[in-house]
Amino acid sequence: MKHFVLFIATIASLVCIGCSSGKKEAAETKTVGTSTSIEGDSTLYGLACDGCTDSVLVFLPGKGGDPVTYDIINATMKRRVIGKPKVGDWVAVILNGENPRKADMVIDLDELKGTWVELVKPTRREQVAALDLDEEAKHIQDSIVESLMKPVEIGFSLKRHYTAQPFGRRFRNTTSDTESPVIFPSPKFYTEWHVVNGKLVLSISERVRLEHSDSTKMMVVGHDTVDFILMTKDSLRLKFKDGERGYYRKNQ
Repeated sequence: MKHFVLFIATIASLVCIGCSSGKKEAAETKTVGTSTSIEGDSTLYGLACDGCTDSVLVFLPGKGGDPVTYDIINATMKRRVIGKPKVGDWVAVILNGENPRKADMVIDLDELKGTWVELVKPTRREQVAALDLDEEAKHIQDSIVESLMKPVEIGFSLKRHYTAQPFGRRFRNTTSDTESPVIFPSPKFYTEWHVVNGKLVLSISERVRLEHSDSTKMMVVGHDTVDFILMTKDSLRLKFKDGERGYYRKNQ
């Protein structure tokens, strides 16, 4: 957390100087860490500067130094520029392995932050479907079920300091939940997010009972590693292990 705060403070001061003047930094300027501590991450982090187009990214490194201009023509053509970097946006850059002046992928992390939701329909409870009813009772039951089969918004919020939060989760069961003929969807309980080597990594947490204790604690129990497909101002498409999903931005 200290490294993150130092990163933000340093970048805030550099963006006004480095992006506009391009002059050498003073010798006493210290190198700051990247915005993630994930081992094996080769992503570069920094700020987008004035001069960014569909062909080039003018990038102020988070580790300090002068702005660097990267060729992003191929990345743009291959739809590997995720979002539309604007001056001052926090971005992640994956460099080309053969040409360090080319970027294979650019992700606008400021644009990525926010609440993303999809519409998901409830599912019919199996016990209800298996009931042996006469024709009239079955018709009434089907009408009730149909009235409840309305899509609901579920998703996740990506926030500052790499924290995440589920959206649309039903935190406690009620009598009406257990008696309902349909099962309402519930999102995974994401609590952290990172971008690692061009992929979105979402950490899943659960409340776990501590050994030899009656106490419980929220702990990370797994991760979803997701590919970026497309991101615009109001839409996000991701590829999970079980297929692609489309989200829209929820303004709160």
